[in-house]
Amino acid sequence: MKPCKRLEIVIEQPLASRLANLLVELGVPGYTLISNAAGRGDRGVRRADEPTGTSTNCMFVIACDDPDLVQTIVEAVRPVLSRSGGICLVSDAQWVRH
Repeated sequence: MKPCKRLEIVIEQPLASRLANLLVELGVPGYTLISNAAGRGDRGVRRADEPTGTSTNCMFVIACDDPDLVQTIVEAVRPVLSRSGGICLVSDAQWVRH
């Protein structure tokens, strides 16, 4: 196993393609996108079953072993979160390489 950082970014579903493009521009080698995330936060309830998707969240999961890239991702995501809400969590993880 290799130590890394796990980034979890929860944003509004309509912003998913914008964030995915941003991650590619930043050089993130990969991510997992989990659609239709529901929950409750400081901006109220987010439902995963709304037909229009406007009140639905999604979550990106990123494993990164480059501390500089982690910081770059956090700084690039911060303005998106400030405008639209959401959350970015960074935690220690162990990457099981195959």
